[in-house]
Amino acid sequence: MENVLLYVDNLTFGYEDDPVIHNLSLQLREGEILHIEGKNGVGKTTLLKCIANIINGGKAVFIKGEELYINKNLARELSFVMSDDYLYDYMTMEENIVFFYNLFGRNKAFVTNVEHFIDLFGISEYKKKLVKNLSQGTRNKLYIAIMFSKEHSVLLLDEPFTALDKKTQEVILDYVGSYKNMQGKAVIMVTHIQQFKEIATRVFPMGGADN
Repeated sequence: MENVLLYVDNLTFGYEDDPVIHNLSLQLREGEILHIEGKNGVGKTTLLKCIANIINGGKAVFIKGEELYINKNLARELSFVMSDDYLYDYMTMEENIVFFYNLFGRNKAFVTNVEHFIDLFGISEYKKKLVKNLSQGTRNKLYIAIMFSKEHSVLLLDEPFTALDKKTQEVILDYVGSYKNMQGKAVIMVTHIQQFKEIATRVFPMGGADN
């Protein structure tokens, strides 16, 4: 499986013997932007959480040919941007950046990359403010800047764009689109925003496409 960064092999997952996902398989190759499409409730977010090792313990998820269930360190290859941010309210923006810098392994490029994104997003003036005092839009921008800057091979996006202004959406659109030309990187995304759907290189339908 040349250039396959990630694959899911016959994944079944559910709660109380009620499968949300049943015998699902997919492959993600280098340079792909894969759009997961389907109606609400078919398991799109559940699939991303399984891939990210948040639920199901990494079973049936293979990263660079090795099962995540066996080697949890492979989760470092993933960066998961969810619709809700996971920032720390009683830290400033700067303190959150330092916290995630330490959490992600002190990669020297991380802080530089975060600074680049927060400048692009126009939120640098809030660096000294507690996150709990920021608007939801500013919080979202900071969270996306942090997760984009984490070292990763696969970027997982679960509807993180909806509450953002059009200018920020355009910046993110350009960045996500650039993965088509990146070696050793790929994207899996769930989105209802048409502009983002249009940059996908491939669509993976789950339980029937959206109307």
